[in-house]
Amino acid sequence: MFGLKTAFRYAFSRTRGQRTTSIMIMVGIAVGLVALLVISAVMNGLQNSQMDQLRNLESFDLIVSSEKLSAESVGSIDGVDTAFRFLETNVLVVDKTSETSTSARVRAYDSYAYQSSRMMESLFMSYDVPSSFEGLLVSFTMTRSLGLRSGDDIRVTFLKPGRTATIVPYTSEMRLGGYFSSRMTEFSSSTAFMDYGALASIIGEDTSRIGVYVSGNQNKVVQSILAIDPDARVVTWQEYNKALYSALMLEKTLMYVFLAFMFLIICVNLKNSTRRLLSNKQKEGAMLRAIGCSRAFVNSVFLGQGIVICLLGELIGVVTGKIVILNIQNILALVDKLVTLFTGSSTVLTQIPFNAAIGNGEIALVCLFVFALSLLFTSIGCRRIYRSEIMEVILHASY
Repeated sequence: MFGLKTAFRYAFSRTRGQRTTSIMIMVGIAVGLVALLVISAVMNGLQNSQMDQLRNLESFDLIVSSEKLSAESVGSIDGVDTAFRFLETNVLVVDKTSETSTSARVRAYDSYAYQSSRMMESLFMSYDVPSSFEGLLVSFTMTRSLGLRSGDDIRVTFLKPGRTATIVPYTSEMRLGGYFSSRMTEFSSSTAFMDYGALASIIGEDTSRIGVYVSGNQNKVVQSILAIDPDARVVTWQEYNKALYSALMLEKTLMYVFLAFMFLIICVNLKNSTRRLLSNKQKEGAMLRAIGCSRAFVNSVFLGQGIVICLLGELIGVVTGKIVILNIQNILALVDKLVTLFTGSSTVLTQIPFNAAIGNGEIALVCLFVFALSLLFTSIGCRRIYRSEIMEVILHASY
């Protein structure tokens, strides 16, 4: 068996354009890997950001309904970061000045929930929320849809439990208490906030539930809650957002299908380039066989050069891909400047937070797959070379 140095010299020899072909294969592998890693990282980042917003705002990590458990008892469970009571109900919000109305969902949390690090990551208030506040906190999106201005009076119609009917409408005059914003447009446009005590005095606390932020293993926390109260109903964020979660998983599956087609393109490039690389060395291989070298030795020559080229291409691709992923925002900002320079109008590339992320396991899996393909095509090419007689190759192969 020959050494790595010999394989490197053989792969990048100057005869018959060998070096050019090897560099082309190496660059093709590198470019394919960069494209795969960047696309996968951006898609993972966007989906992870969406899921984090869902867990921070919409459904938390867990929602617990229990007559026995309190927020304090759930918060003391190992693996729970924050636990707080919350109420929510549907309302009709009317601006008394413009008589513009919209349906919305009103939520009320324990005051300390607004100060939790998880909620502060996704919910941005116009001011620090005190221990109790008056009025209705609405989003800037809802403010624009209703035409609200600071100091406007709002008429809010609640649906509260009645004595003779299941639910009855209850209308209250409220003032605009403040503004908030979030990265979830749908959440912002359909949600408003009230003080927990104020909402509880209107609809009661029978529907109160416990929102839980989990810092440990989610399944263990669920088991611990059910061990304390077997009758408790625990809903995970995946179950609460089942339709959207399924859509995100479908989107991720389609992303992998798209990446599979990119793999197919890389395979075709590897196959054609490897065939050309082996054809350049066909006569040399026949000569090595003629002077007594074994087929295993000649195979090791061809496989060695394929391994060297593939590993160098993967190394360049991974390093370049990592650099692009880490500087994706700067690259998009540069693209936006170039587009603005030539067209006179900017893009939305700088307005979207691309938190690109990819695990080392995914990188290793992609590299292993490309490496296996390279070895497979090289082995197939070696077998095709031996189909012809040695002297026939020497006589008819041309340099």
